[in-house]
Amino acid sequence: MPAPVNAAPAPPWKPLVICPHTEIGKQLPESLRKLFSEPPFVIPDYPRAGVIAAIAAQKGANICFLEVATDAARAQTLISELAPAIPVVALLVANDADLILRCLRRGACDFLTDTGVDSLRAVFERLGRSRAPVAHRRAGKIWCVVPGKPGCGASTLAVHLAIDAHARGGAALLVDADPLAASAAFLLKLKPEFHLGDLLRDWKRIDQDLWSRLTLSACGIDVLAAPEDAATRFEIGRQLAGEFCNFWRERYETVVLDLADVRSAVDSGFAAVADTVLLVTTNELAALQTTRRAIACLEPAGSDRSRLRLVLNRYTPATGLKHDDVHKVLSLEPFAALGNDYEAIQSALLEGRPVQSNSRYAADVRALCAQLQDRAAPPKEHTSWLSSLRVRK
Repeated sequence: MPAPVNAAPAPPWKPLVICPHTEIGKQLPESLRKLFSEPPFVIPDYPRAGVIAAIAAQKGANICFLEVATDAARAQTLISELAPAIPVVALLVANDADLILRCLRRGACDFLTDTGVDSLRAVFERLGRSRAPVAHRRAGKIWCVVPGKPGCGASTLAVHLAIDAHARGGAALLVDADPLAASAAFLLKLKPEFHLGDLLRDWKRIDQDLWSRLTLSACGIDVLAAPEDAATRFEIGRQLAGEFCNFWRERYETVVLDLADVRSAVDSGFAAVADTVLLVTTNELAALQTTRRAIACLEPAGSDRSRLRLVLNRYTPATGLKHDDVHKVLSLEPFAALGNDYEAIQSALLEGRPVQSNSRYAADVRALCAQLQDRAAPPKEHTSWLSSLRVRK
């Protein structure tokens, strides 16, 4: 089929249209069909939270036109979720300066009040000049680590996942969002001056200089700690969670969030906007009962199972349920199993350092990190006195 006469500039755009507004929903696809040989994929209503990025990826879309006036709050949540992956153009019926500004702050790259061919072509030309082809953009990934039951080792796993993600290349951030336990600072022997609550307080004036003062560096990663005062309380919510994640995705290849429990993961909004939710549990029957309830809590909150990964920690088939039995109890296939390496973890805890790189636990975390990044796991390291010196350095 020959290319349209009024073809838009490269890259080869594949638009996704989300438009509850009836009139715009008719006009925009017609204009896009005049620019492209293939019709756009159209969703006539706002998708539920947490699924829009997956829909865009499934359809191969690399730009989204989102009508924002019908329900501004839901539309801005969708912008926060989708903007880290592909450009989002806000569609308005009228020139509403306040709504336009809010959409741009959420991550929208442009806005339109006219859906004619000329206006669309101008948007594509601006995007073509200002950015590389979308297929080559690489936004950071958000991993949300949540305990299925308290005390199952989720915080220890979060710390080591962040360190291993950095070791595999790319900047990594660890966010401790559990003000009661504040495990990250404890495990890494840090004394933070600022914490996640300070980011919430200073969010409207955040810049790179302020951000660098809020975080600490440890083991090659940046750490945003939890408050030292366990009585400190703050509420984030899905809207701010999306904004925080957009900010972090622009600066880090991997962001690991350590959440207190499933309820806080849902209420904070992080479970809905994360790329992957790691639900950590053990293979003990009591832990699996609590984890089953946790899964039931996650699913209605926008955390669909395609992003949910079950991790069995301290896995001991001899004293608990086996892999297949866990699958039957939870109706969820375990994504990974980490062995029970008590001595290595306790030794690292006492010395305020990560576990030895040649330990069983470190090897299991490396394999899990490789699965999450969809890469081959590096070969296990051989034990030697030199590797011991490197860790204690």
